[in-house]
Amino acid sequence: MDRGFLVCKLPDDELHQAEQKRVALQDVRGVIAAVPGLAFTNACISRLLAQDSVILHCDEEFKPIGWTVPLERVIRREVFANQIQCDKIYQKTLWSHFVLQKMRNQASALSSMDVEHDLSRLIEYWKHYFGLLRAPQIRERKGAQKFENQALNYGYAVLATLVHRACLMYGLLPSLGIHHDFRYRSTPLVYDVMEPYRPFIDLILAEWIMDMKWDYDGEEDWRLWVQFLMNSLRQCRIKHPEDKHSHKLLDAIDKTVRGLATCYEDEAFYKQDNSKLWLPRLEAHYWLREGGIDDDEEQELGQQLRV
Repeated sequence: MDRGFLVCKLPDDELHQAEQKRVALQDVRGVIAAVPGLAFTNACISRLLAQDSVILHCDEEFKPIGWTVPLERVIRREVFANQIQCDKIYQKTLWSHFVLQKMRNQASALSSMDVEHDLSRLIEYWKHYFGLLRAPQIRERKGAQKFENQALNYGYAVLATLVHRACLMYGLLPSLGIHHDFRYRSTPLVYDVMEPYRPFIDLILAEWIMDMKWDYDGEEDWRLWVQFLMNSLRQCRIKHPEDKHSHKLLDAIDKTVRGLATCYEDEAFYKQDNSKLWLPRLEAHYWLREGGIDDDEEQELGQQLRV
């Protein structure tokens, strides 16, 4: 840490001065530690955790293996108490909103790539998706061997990191899920909230592969995929019918978790009305142009969206 900046410094070289990378600490939501020789100072980790940033640790094959996250804390007493005491019927109601929006977003992902489909049978999604990529039509999760599945797993892990951070920020217990069951070393609430956002990762990977038109060639292609994913997460914006402005995908995650916390805070009201639970709609996304846009341009783009 140096004067409010996160600093990454390569070891000194006899012939060259040490190269430094600097980024404002307040802009850091998470750090992906994927370099074998990386070391953190304790002051660096403490400052990151103090501002609710998360560190995602990867092994030598760039596969995520664990998190360093801030401590869970009770921010709003009602949220904490109602999440623990939530009845099964209300949990099913909340879960139905998440899983249905995931299915709608999966359909939108296929439609945006001009794929004819009928998602009345859930098995069709991966069949159409991998068929479009000309990849093996088997969704591998743990121990994935094919690049497409490895890339999806990596993207989902980054997404989970952002969701985990948001849950801690708004006082929710990541280990207490809505639908997913608790297992050893698991965070079921994170996986519940992730569901409607997974198709965004699917679409980002598909767009990159179709644009690159390549055969997987090892570590360098993996680095290109990671770079494209990170840029897309920062640039993708989502428009919602109830909002005047669009939201960055990173901010949309926070908005969804904040809405879920509000549902728990006033459980009696939201049993009757879940309209305030903000969920992303993939058909209303667009990619922010490099260099940014002003409010007038954003308003014009927003009017062009079919929401």
